[in-house]
Amino acid sequence: MRDQKHLIDGIKNGDQSAFKLLFDTHYQPLCAYLKGFTTDLDTAEELAQLTFVTLWRKRETIVIHTSIKSYLYKMSNNLFLQSLRQRNKEQTFLEDLKQEALQEVIETNDIDSEDYTNRLKKSIEQLPERCQEILNLKLKGLKYKEIADELGISIKTVESQMRIAFTKIREEFKDGLILFFLLKE
Repeated sequence: MRDQKHLIDGIKNGDQSAFKLLFDTHYQPLCAYLKGFTTDLDTAEELAQLTFVTLWRKRETIVIHTSIKSYLYKMSNNLFLQSLRQRNKEQTFLEDLKQEALQEVIETNDIDSEDYTNRLKKSIEQLPERCQEILNLKLKGLKYKEIADELGISIKTVESQMRIAFTKIREEFKDGLILFFLLKE
């Protein structure tokens, strides 16, 4: 217990060797713990890394009333739940956008689909290369996990790049019809 207090005090004071010792001791078990929630090793590793990054950033203000191990596991669990809520929000947001777009298509009789298709292609061409690549794979029907596996990147990266792509495309198509064509192609 005294060693743990010494370790925590060292981390609070910015001792990188104390932090490295904590990381080396708890990183792998924390990944295994998180893999039980996500079943995806990349996501588990990202959450474990985020746990340690968050601990380091908040080191001066943390108050630990339990063991450091319990504190890390609780923090990682909270970060997992937070990421899950964020992912659910994004899925709900995308579903709402799809519904809006479809409703507008139904209400609009004079859609110039060729014009929208050209605008979409131009908008996609203006995206960063990685965004284009990921978006094109998504448009081919691949799931985020499949895209991540194919490109050798994490699911979080795929989600982030899709968010960037949709944000930029949505700016171009403020009228909402673009999502109809994204789903159609």
